[in-house]
Amino acid sequence: MRSVLHNKWLAMLIVASVQSAVLGYTVAARALLIRDGREIILDVRPVDPRSVFRGDYVILDYGDVTLLGSSVAGDSPKNKQALFVKLRKGGDGWQPVSASGSYPSDVEHDEVVLKGVLSSRHSWQVRYGIESYFVPEGEGKQLERLIGKGQLRVIVAVGAGGQAAIKGLEVEGKRVYMEPLL
Repeated sequence: MRSVLHNKWLAMLIVASVQSAVLGYTVAARALLIRDGREIILDVRPVDPRSVFRGDYVILDYGDVTLLGSSVAGDSPKNKQALFVKLRKGGDGWQPVSASGSYPSDVEHDEVVLKGVLSSRHSWQVRYGIESYFVPEGEGKQLERLIGKGQLRVIVAVGAGGQAAIKGLEVEGKRVYMEPLL
């Protein structure tokens, strides 16, 4: 009897340890991405979010970076498949130059690759996991107004494999929100 009870406690301890390790890895991976990822700043377009359950947040639409044109579309991956979008910095900010189902081998110093998921092949719409940002209570509407005026931009950290995380927000060139590392 004592051995069975001991084995149950040991099994519960192992399960709890594995769950804690997975959670810790997830938090640490995001913190490292924000700290060490290449920083790019993207312009956003206004979107009208409405949700009672999510709290104050802003929906972020990155225009041409999210909705790829036919000149950018490369091979045709399936919906929900990973898509690697190469961006190049120009006078109007970061613009997509190519998209592929695999990571491109020819990335120049003025380029960055974002890993996303193709959500609609018909319109070449890509989601990168950086389409919403939670803000302090009561500040969402003000940020939406700034987006509408074209005064808000998003600071994004990009990892070596194309993973992206929002690092912060910038209003008229000034950083107003920065994600804590932990």
